[in-house]
Amino acid sequence: MLAETGSNQTYGVDASFAFQDNVTLFGYLAATRTDGLTGDDKSYRSQISYNGATWGANMGHLFVGDDFNPEVGFARRKGFRQSMMSGRYSPRPASVERIRRLLFQAGVEYLENARRGVLEARDQDVHFGIELENSDSFNASYTESFERLFNDAPILGTTIAAGGYSTKNVQVSYGFGSQRPYSGALTFQRGDYYTGRRTSLGFSQGRIEILRQLSLEPTLAFNWISLPQGDFDQHLALARVNYSVSPRMYVRAIVQYNSGSDSFSSNLRLRWEWAPGSEVFVVYTEERDTDVLDRWSELANRGLVIKVTRLLRL
Repeated sequence: MLAETGSNQTYGVDASFAFQDNVTLFGYLAATRTDGLTGDDKSYRSQISYNGATWGANMGHLFVGDDFNPEVGFARRKGFRQSMMSGRYSPRPASVERIRRLLFQAGVEYLENARRGVLEARDQDVHFGIELENSDSFNASYTESFERLFNDAPILGTTIAAGGYSTKNVQVSYGFGSQRPYSGALTFQRGDYYTGRRTSLGFSQGRIEILRQLSLEPTLAFNWISLPQGDFDQHLALARVNYSVSPRMYVRAIVQYNSGSDSFSSNLRLRWEWAPGSEVFVVYTEERDTDVLDRWSELANRGLVIKVTRLLRL
């Protein structure tokens, strides 16, 4: 535990090297000194990458000690070792007219809890992709994962018992190129979820150009989750509407429904550049609980913000 009073020092060294055009080497070594902390206060990282047009590879290792305490910066977590390695082969077959590039990729990542000295998480995946000449793309991946819960965890309104969980998942997706009047990615996923199963169907990064000034950006995510404790389905629907009144004024609306939290939220934003460098923002937000179709649903939050800026040239 950190002392309430005292001093903290952080020091280190880092280096980055580039060899030819495709090989990079990066690393750092850092340490801290904090009154009241006597454990491992070091952190280091090394990473080497090769990023060629056809072949690619990446390998790295990261360690952060339990008492590494950089008070001048940010450490996402402490007391872990993380190792990763991946490889890529992406040829461009000239003999196939409609295919721009193929992608074969595999990787593995390990996360060890340094304090307990046990494996905390592991991901192993293989990936295959096709990029077409019209910018559409197809991707398929298979992942084997392991996650260790050191304590019982509340997830999806139920409790997952502490222990180690191995899962296998398959995912396929098809993306429509951004040059189309409509674009987005359709994704299907099927696999394990702790002691149960999960099936997911989604549409993301969507964009539909209705008019030159008007576009719709929908996102849909359906998750059917089955556990021994019961079914815990989670569905999300989100839509962004963008309308350009003029080059200096636009209106953007965002509406979202989440079945997991039974909430419906909306956000309306107006931006007007009334003079060069000077703007007016009007933002209205509202969030409601329970059924989105119930006109008497309970209001959870509502806000209105108006901001005016004026650029002064002195």
